[in-house]
Amino acid sequence: MRRRARVPPPAAAPAAATASARPPRRALLKAAASALPRLAADVVLYGMLAVLWVKSVCGTIVEILGRWVFGEGSSVEAAGTAVERACLVAMLVLIPAYVPLVRMRVLERVEFERKEKERREKPASNQASTVALANEELPERNRPQLPKGVKLAPLFALPSLLQLMNLAIIMLLHQEGSLMWRVGSVLFDVARLGIAVIGALFGVPNVFILVTIPRVKDGDNVTHFSLRDAHEQV
Repeated sequence: MRRRARVPPPAAAPAAATASARPPRRALLKAAASALPRLAADVVLYGMLAVLWVKSVCGTIVEILGRWVFGEGSSVEAAGTAVERACLVAMLVLIPAYVPLVRMRVLERVEFERKEKERREKPASNQASTVALANEELPERNRPQLPKGVKLAPLFALPSLLQLMNLAIIMLLHQEGSLMWRVGSVLFDVARLGIAVIGALFGVPNVFILVTIPRVKDGDNVTHFSLRDAHEQV
């Protein structure tokens, strides 16, 4: 009897194809190296915003409400004071890198919004071109618009709160325990509480929106380059 020749299993070809489809390790390392500066900037920016929010909510607000509700020297007031001091230390560490990064990200966001506006309003006909030329003559229509979600109206209360705090500091210069000193102490807490609430509800979210560059599907935004993007390109 003749023996049938054995056919080798076709497993080597898929394995070779899979190996060739894998991106080179050098490309992944290069993508990781290019993504590290962006990642470090995100850590500083969002870390600072988190510290500011915790300082306002878990620090200032807890301290003041703890003193008003549970009395001066209570454990709630002490906890709020401790959180506030810890956040101040973290802010001193992050603020040298935070300020230039915020400026850079805000400029990037303004440029992104400008390009997106040009892409959406690109004239498709001569009539649209005529309208665009007419709009250029109106400065109020060409003013840069704030990103969606940014709310500036509550921030206009900050000057009044700062003036109230200044008045309270002057009243606190009187003899401790006097009527003027007590009123100044209450006004000082009210001003601090108002600033903390506005900062937590509007200030931090506004900055978060401004420093976050959205991603677009057509690839116009090249600021968010990740390892996954490098894997897909390779």
